[in-house]
Amino acid sequence: MSNRKKVAILNPYVATRGGGEKHMGYLCQFMEEYYNYDVDIDILVYSNEVFDVNSPDFVTIEDLNEQFSLNLKNTKIRKLDLLQYVRNHKEYLENKKALEKVTKEYDLFINFMFLSKHIGKAKKNVYEVMFPPLRYRWELNKTIFHKLFGAFLDELYYRSYDVYISNSKFTNRWQSEYWGESSKNHVVYPPVFSENEIAGRYDESKKKNIIISVGRFFVSAHSKKQLEMVQFFVNNQDVFKDYEYHLCGVVSDDKADQEYLQKVREEAAKVDNVFIHLACSHDELMELYGQAKIFWHGTGYGVDEDKEPEKMEHFGITTVEAMSFGAVPVVINKGGQKETVSEGVNGFRWDTEEECVNNTKKLIEDDNLRKKFAEKSVELANNYSIEKFYDANRRIFDEYKL
Repeated sequence: MSNRKKVAILNPYVATRGGGEKHMGYLCQFMEEYYNYDVDIDILVYSNEVFDVNSPDFVTIEDLNEQFSLNLKNTKIRKLDLLQYVRNHKEYLENKKALEKVTKEYDLFINFMFLSKHIGKAKKNVYEVMFPPLRYRWELNKTIFHKLFGAFLDELYYRSYDVYISNSKFTNRWQSEYWGESSKNHVVYPPVFSENEIAGRYDESKKKNIIISVGRFFVSAHSKKQLEMVQFFVNNQDVFKDYEYHLCGVVSDDKADQEYLQKVREEAAKVDNVFIHLACSHDELMELYGQAKIFWHGTGYGVDEDKEPEKMEHFGITTVEAMSFGAVPVVINKGGQKETVSEGVNGFRWDTEEECVNNTKKLIEDDNLRKKFAEKSVELANNYSIEKFYDANRRIFDEYKL
């Protein structure tokens, strides 16, 4: 009888190939090594309103390996045959039940789906918390019966997982707020780069007058707010006339996302020093990071953090990537950005357009300050290495006998 480990990792949005997918990819690579390659890992995907998994250009493991410098050998994509267009609650429950049944086939199930409340039915179950979902009983609150039924569903969901791993202290705070303090709650920062990779990344001689932003172009959930960022840049051409603003990211086929990208393009077209790089290669992105003096991030701008915490940047892989290249972060004062960027130490945090522009102006006008922050950014970025990610996961996998 084979003792070969069977692992499923749920991520129906793997085709977006964003920071979360990089995080997931390195988790798969960690597991391959942890189990001495005596493991088969399936990434569970299914078609939805945004992605058709049967499309000939749907993402492959080779794509993930190439984009994120991975070397996945025993990981494959498993396409589930679920309803693509969910029109009502009954169909949602059908899909949920079918997916949960699939998890029974595995020794370990890892839920890597944003705001998912799927029940894990494998021998062991792990929830990777990008941000915690709301309780059923808060959503089903019409009658006392609804509340009781909601509380029952909450219990089924919460008890099904052996451990909850949050991607930041910010996320863990809300996990505890929503679902209670627990010894099952842990924080593991996402992996951003290897320790030997970061050595020599910051090269001042390569720096140009460039501000960079990196992230998907989309309107839902924690939108990256590229439109507002471009407006900041365009509105203040007197400050930024000698700089270029480069935005890198992918966009889905979703109509709303395509329309959003078009709005960003139209705003960018008002000046000649804004450049949009759609689906740029890993090498091109690394080169731009290396050239950029300043990094901008605005997720959560115009949103109340306490009322809609799920719309914040819950960690911010791209911020740390930028820091490792000595691109000084000027980021919003919300969410996980407060953990990676220390105000006045390795960058600036802002709440308003005026603060964003003024803080950026300080770095443009004071090269010594910018260089000092750049060096400190590289130093602090070392806290988010792949090696530290592996070590933290190894401790959890050992402790919970995963």
